[in-house]
Amino acid sequence: TTVRPRNQTTIPSTTTTVRPTPAPQPSAIPTGTYAVRNGSTTCIRAVMGLQLMAQNIQKKRLEYVNINPNKTQTSGSCGTRQSALNITFSGGFINFVFVK
Repeated sequence: TTVRPRNQTTIPSTTTTVRPTPAPQPSAIPTGTYAVRNGSTTCIRAVMGLQLMAQNIQKKRLEYVNINPNKTQTSGSCGTRQSALNITFSGGFINFVFVK
């Protein structure tokens, strides 16, 4: 006896996968130089971009907030054991404390 192969037709799946919507990508972060001096001596120098994530209560979602270094005020203190860098901007401030 001879067995002949049967013809089979494959039907492609019509199922689609629903992917989650990607989170919005943050925009480029402007870089600034922030310094704290004690007289002519610089005790802190930070070159960085500042970007914060904040909860928008009205829209009920997290949003990225870039801090414009040209619209900030820098202050701080230089100590033998501890120094501080304070950056103030429209809407808030951020403080860094460095311990030696």
